[in-house]
Amino acid sequence: MRWLSVSILTTLLMSVSVGRAQTPAEEPPAQAEPDPTLMGQEWVDRLNTLDDWHISMDGREEGIAEVVDGFLELLAPDVLVEIPPYDENQIGPVMLVGTEQVGLWAGKFARSHVDVVYSLKRQTAGEVEGERMVYSKPLPWGGLGVSFPIFVDYRTREDRRRWWEVGAVFLEYNEDGKIRRFRIFQTEKEEVITE
Repeated sequence: MRWLSVSILTTLLMSVSVGRAQTPAEEPPAQAEPDPTLMGQEWVDRLNTLDDWHISMDGREEGIAEVVDGFLELLAPDVLVEIPPYDENQIGPVMLVGTEQVGLWAGKFARSHVDVVYSLKRQTAGEVEGERMVYSKPLPWGGLGVSFPIFVDYRTREDRRRWWEVGAVFLEYNEDGKIRRFRIFQTEKEEVITE
């Protein structure tokens, strides 16, 4: 009888072990799909914060490094950037490579602009009121492409003149969620005259 009990117990333990081995391994939880609208809005928000710094009473710039670093957090170290010319005599876009060059541009942008408002263009059609128009596409080399039209409203720090532009932004994200390439296209700026 003892032999029968040991035999049954051994058989039960083996069947439980085999059953466990044959169950499929638990799959890791699926990652949430990236939201292109939120990705575009985050880029716009970080660019808009580049003017969120001040000059102290003794003439020191305070907070500029933090806002520039906050913008650079979105970018891959080897980012490739194409931006509109910021020199009146330059023809064609400016190409920047790497976060060091982009950081220099972001610092110059921060020091020369105030009241910066980049915004995602909204579109109305039928019953829809003000949908942000953000377009996305998985890229053949991996990652995600995101693009959107923008409105740009800002003042030049030097003379406080107000300017307005329209344009488009094209972002390419890598698999890690960092921007490996971005392009900003803007029309000729128009001065806003208020009386």
